[in-house]
Amino acid sequence: MNPTVQAQTGNLKVLVLATIAFATCFAGWALFSPLAAYLKVDFKLSSTAVGLLLATPVLLGSIARVPIGVLTDKFGGRRVFSMLLLFGFFPMFIAGFAHSYGFLLVCGFFFGIVGTSFAIGIPQVSQWYPKEKQGLALGIYGVGNIGSAAATFGAPFLAESLGWNKVFMIYAIPLLVMAFVYWFFSADAPKPVNIKPPTFRDKIKVYKSSNLIWIFCLFYFMTFGFFVTFSLWLPSYFRDFYKLTPVKAGSLTSIFVFATTFSRILGGYLGDRIPGRRILIVLSIAILSILVFLNMNVSLMTSLTVFYLMGVCLGIGNGVVFKLVAEYFPKDTGAVGGMVGAAGGLGGFFLPIMLGTIRDYTNNYSLGFIFVSLVCLMCLSFMEEKTITKMHTKKAVGVT
Repeated sequence: MNPTVQAQTGNLKVLVLATIAFATCFAGWALFSPLAAYLKVDFKLSSTAVGLLLATPVLLGSIARVPIGVLTDKFGGRRVFSMLLLFGFFPMFIAGFAHSYGFLLVCGFFFGIVGTSFAIGIPQVSQWYPKEKQGLALGIYGVGNIGSAAATFGAPFLAESLGWNKVFMIYAIPLLVMAFVYWFFSADAPKPVNIKPPTFRDKIKVYKSSNLIWIFCLFYFMTFGFFVTFSLWLPSYFRDFYKLTPVKAGSLTSIFVFATTFSRILGGYLGDRIPGRRILIVLSIAILSILVFLNMNVSLMTSLTVFYLMGVCLGIGNGVVFKLVAEYFPKDTGAVGGMVGAAGGLGGFFLPIMLGTIRDYTNNYSLGFIFVSLVCLMCLSFMEEKTITKMHTKKAVGVT
């Protein structure tokens, strides 16, 4: 097929490969969470120490999304994604030889780089699809979050039979395999000829060009930050509050991950058809209501129902935000997507630590739910019509 035609109608092979690569990265990125019960016992960790361990891979995976997104705009997703997968293999494999808490933290920090993968696939996928199909395509790409379910569901079974050390080695191997698959079979969308490639300085100028970027950052801090936070903390919450086994808690958490992940497709689809401001207002109110409700003493079945409902809301929100990023910043999707993704990752870094600290000092989760609900209130405060006006205009950067 002619490359120009492909760029207008989409590229299914690139979409599938990017989604699989993203899922592979995300499985490794979330690996500490399902293994936390075993690591807590072996290394005699407090809840705060566990929270720091869970959040450490998120740190580099968040901060590095900005330069990775810029590099993707400049060099293309095929090269950057392949190198990322290859680099992530080594620290994750070495983590299988860890015999101390400090060594695990170091390994987790470095294999956290695979968490930047989302900032690579967003520009690569969106460049292959026309504006009216980008939301759905990016929603499908976001299904790569299912990698977290592969970790929360599979890791406890492997840890029970082989030991937690072997789990890191097993989950590292797909990174190595996928690095070569992506290099040989993926492709970047064709770019206009006879145009001078932008420099790194040119790409980062976009951060000063529109306040809309920071509004997207705030909402992704909430939607993706909450997704990461509860994906990490639900296994511990179910074990502590409802006295479930690690395997059972991991299985129930994987359903939350599935619900959040697949609802990204719905979010992208809705973002193609309904103004983003309306969707984000409804979602913020719904999430806030759920967090308030969780402070009540409810049964396990009721708790699961509302957590899964919140997962659907978070997934829709994730899909909507990145549909808007691709729509309003088509020439700088990598740079802007990297910054927005970093904001979401930082939400997933700081919130688990805060929940762990609150848990240690209060011996309950209620105040933690109240704390994260304040983020929803902050998002709603930015949803005034005058604040978000640019979302409904064609004046945002890159839109013609």
